[in-house]
Amino acid sequence: MNLYGRLFLFSLKSLVQKGDFKPLVTINSNFRVWPHDMDINIHLTAARYFSFGDLGRMGWLRQNGLLASFFKQGYRAVLNAQELTYIREFKPFSRVNLEVELKCWDDKYGYFEQRFYCKGKLYAVGHARMAILHKAKVISYSTVFSRFGHAVQSPVETEAIRDWKETLSAKKNHFS
Repeated sequence: MNLYGRLFLFSLKSLVQKGDFKPLVTINSNFRVWPHDMDINIHLTAARYFSFGDLGRMGWLRQNGLLASFFKQGYRAVLNAQELTYIREFKPFSRVNLEVELKCWDDKYGYFEQRFYCKGKLYAVGHARMAILHKAKVISYSTVFSRFGHAVQSPVETEAIRDWKETLSAKKNHFS
């Protein structure tokens, strides 16, 4: 399953839509569950949530006016980890509303919350940890923001982000 059509439409929209730098504002994206988005259970396949999340985070970059500059200046936004909790299933042809919000950041990663809704009801919620690279080196969000002329401090970590970071650390330590 691929997202070429959605990526193409996203790219076209990116050519005309310019955003204002508001990194803590929730970004909304809408999708429809088409037959190629479904699995054997005739609902949105698990992998598609993560793909929609990718497009949502790219939308965050676009909405904040960073996407074009990232490409021009050699920056890359790279996913490090993500988790998702499914609450309800999206049936065929459902409308998916994805909300992506940068919750906080540290010296290495930005922590995003991704909420999936249909008709105002929460269907899934997850988190994504994304690094920004420039010349093959991880750069903090604060540094990136300042390079683009913005001074923003990270909000305090939410309990959910703190717990998830502890889980990620425990996994890393277990396998090291």
